Amino acid sequence: MKFLKDNKGLSDSILRAIEQFWGVGLPENYRNFLIEHNGGEPENKIFKFQTQADGSCLDQFFGVVRDYNNNLLMKYKYLGDRVMDTMLPIARDVYGNLILLTVKGKDRNKVYFWDHEMEADTENGEKADYSNLTLIADSFTEFVEGLRAEDQDD
Repeated sequence: MKFLKDNKGLSDSILRAIEQFWGVGLPENYRNFLIEHNGGEPENKIFKFQTQADGSCLDQFFGVVRDYNNNLLMKYKYLGDRVMDTMLPIARDVYGNLILLTVKGKDRNKVYFWDHEMEADTENGEKADYSNLTLIADSFTEFVEGLRAEDQDD
C-alpha cells in the first residue's frame, strides 16, 4: 500500500500492551499494518460496499499518534457505546463516517462502514447495533486490496 502520509510504525511490544489493555487480540493482518504503517493517508482512497453499488472515499487510517483527530486510542475512547464493543474504529471517510474493524465475535475480521447520520441515540437509551453499518469487506486485507484511485475503473 502506498501512502501520501504515513506514520512511524508501532513496535510489537507497544501493540501487545494495547491489546492487553483492551482485552482483545487484533486480527493479524491489521496488527501487521499497525506495525508497518501505524495509520496514515493512503494514496488509493475509494472503496465500495460489498452489498451495494456505491461506496465512499477514505480520508485517514487512525494510528497511535500525537494528533488527537487521528489517534486510534482516542477514537476508541471517545466513541464509547456509540459503536458496538466488538468493533474498533480504524479509519474515517471524508464525510466523518467511520470504518470499523470487528475484533470480537462471530464476524471477527469483517470491515464495516459506520454512518454517523444514522447512529443509535445512545443518550436516550438506544443501543448501538448493525442498523447504521454497511459491510465493506470480509477482512482488513480485502478492504485494503479493494482501495482504488479516484480515477481508476473497476
